[in-house]
This record gives sequence, C-alpha cells and structure tokens, in this order.
Amino acid sequence: MHRSESYDLVACVDCGAEVSLGADRVYPVTEDAGLCLSCAMKRGGIYDDAHDNWKKAPSLSGLQALQRDW
Repeated sequence: MHRSESYDLVACVDCGAEVSLGADRVYPVTEDAGLCLSCAMKRGGIYDDAHDNWKKAPSLSGLQALQRDW
C-alpha cells in the first residue's frame, strides 16, 4: 500500500472492519465514515456493480457510531 492510500482508511461504522473510502465499495455515511459493503447490504442497501453505484441506500438507523460528533 502506498503511503497516500492509508489516509482514506476508516473503520466501518457498523462492524469496525477497515475499509478504504476511495478504493472499496463503501456506502459513504459522512465525508470521513462509511459502511462496508457487507454491512450496507445487511441493512438493505443494493449495490449496482454494472453502474458502480448504490441503487438503494442502506438503513442507518440504530448505528451507535452516528451518535458521536465527527
């Protein structure tokens, strides 16, 4: 990993897995936080591989991490 790539690494706000906001299929929650693909899909999100975007947003309800000030 290049040094610059480590700057966009964050923990998934649900499971805590390390994800890259710039390289992984992450659902962005804020500018500095996101849900990993697995957690986003468990929360009802639908990712469209062909168009590289989220067709349906995941539910963010109940995420304890969103209670913090970022």
